[in-house]
Amino acid sequence: MLFYAEMKENPCILAIFGATGDLANRKLLPALYYLEQEKRLKESFKILGIGRKEKGNEQFRLSSAESIKNSSKRKINDEALKKLVSRISYKQLDMPNPSDYKALRESIEGICGEKCANCERIFYLAVPSSFFSIIVNNLKAVNLAENENGKENKNTAYNRVIFEKPFGHDLKSAQKLNSAITKVFDERQIYRIDHYMAKELVQNLIVLRFANNIYEPLWSKEHIDHVQITVAETLGVEGRGEYYDKTGAIRDVMQNHMMQLLTLAAMESPKGLSADALRKEKVKVLKSVLKLAKNNVKKNAVIGQYTSGLIHGGKAVSYTEEDEVIKDSKTETFTALKLEIDSKMWEGVPFYLRTGKRLKERATEIVIVYKDAKSMLFKDLNPHKNMLIIRVQPYEGITLEFNAKVPGNRIIIDNVNMDFCHECKFGLNSPEDYERLLNDVMAGDHTLFTSWDEVENSWRIFDALTSAFSNVEPFKYSAGSWGPIEAFKLIEKDGRKWVEPKKPSYADLLGK
Repeated sequence: MLFYAEMKENPCILAIFGATGDLANRKLLPALYYLEQEKRLKESFKILGIGRKEKGNEQFRLSSAESIKNSSKRKINDEALKKLVSRISYKQLDMPNPSDYKALRESIEGICGEKCANCERIFYLAVPSSFFSIIVNNLKAVNLAENENGKENKNTAYNRVIFEKPFGHDLKSAQKLNSAITKVFDERQIYRIDHYMAKELVQNLIVLRFANNIYEPLWSKEHIDHVQITVAETLGVEGRGEYYDKTGAIRDVMQNHMMQLLTLAAMESPKGLSADALRKEKVKVLKSVLKLAKNNVKKNAVIGQYTSGLIHGGKAVSYTEEDEVIKDSKTETFTALKLEIDSKMWEGVPFYLRTGKRLKERATEIVIVYKDAKSMLFKDLNPHKNMLIIRVQPYEGITLEFNAKVPGNRIIIDNVNMDFCHECKFGLNSPEDYERLLNDVMAGDHTLFTSWDEVENSWRIFDALTSAFSNVEPFKYSAGSWGPIEAFKLIEKDGRKWVEPKKPSYADLLGK
């Protein structure tokens, strides 16, 4: 009888560049705590915070614990927090300095207790994209970034890298950046995060479409009049003035988050649920989006910038009064855009997108607006258009709006709703965005991450837009409004109007 020794588990380390920054403190550390609480981290898992600030291990552990307590949406379990904190170490590092990376390698081997070749490594670059190529080249110089050419398997200590958006500033910079990174890491090792893809209702959109025969046959130009996608924030730049003033609404939200939402709403049925199958269909949509020509950009797009105003009873200052923002800045904080998709499925169906800061309400919604009923029976009673509203946040759920008769002797038609409330049905048990994404990186699952083909084709769409509005004075809108009047004119000239996000009937049940 043969006995086989149990295969030794490879130690694993997550090294976070920018570990003292806002993203690490508000999102990454709490996400790691959730994974710890749910016992999804293996015993050998370690966390190495990397930053420019001089800190000792104990000091960083204390500040990490405080960040988790302040940012966690769940009740803190003291034992789970204590265990996670025990996994954490800190390394001061000057990111452009090649000599610091030799010491980084030594720290990783000391923490793991193994040579790097036997240690599973995840490098999370929670830093501006201008540091991406610098870091990966320095990692390569000290043999911390072996290009595995797709040879990862269960028995090999993997080596992966995570990048935050925005990936580049335009098409040319994104291509240059990707070329530099893929000389060091293979595409299978690269995880480009778009946290919107991890939101429960974004993923539910695929199920809604392809698991329900009552919807998919109606998901085409024959039945849909137009589609609206709104990503609205009540917040301003929140201490990120310097970053935002160099980025703007188009690059910060529309080129990445909103295009992910558009591709999921517009793609054809994938051949399977693998990452490659989903990505293939999303890229097909992006390639089919009619490109904006420089001479018609301003006919199909509007940019705005908020001035002072009131939001939920509180005063908000103008964008140019925000800290770290240039006083005569022309950076857009709002964008509205009309896009069309050149395909048999969507010919003649416009997609209207809008996003902005300091708007009236916080909401991320996809609204499918159906055509008028073919029957003319109730035309004189002015029935409302049927709408399917997918609420990504904050009131996660789906609403179907349709016409019904008001009780009484006369025929009067009113708009009524059928609501699905995600939290009412499933409770507060959905993983947080970064919790799910970090878990998927460790599992080697690319499904919720953005491929290079998606990034490149998205930039091809938006290059003309960013170029046309470069150094152009944005239209002004008051904080607490739904954006500049020109955004309303953009859609109204087509005989349509924006669907204003509103609280669903189940909002009171959630106490939101």
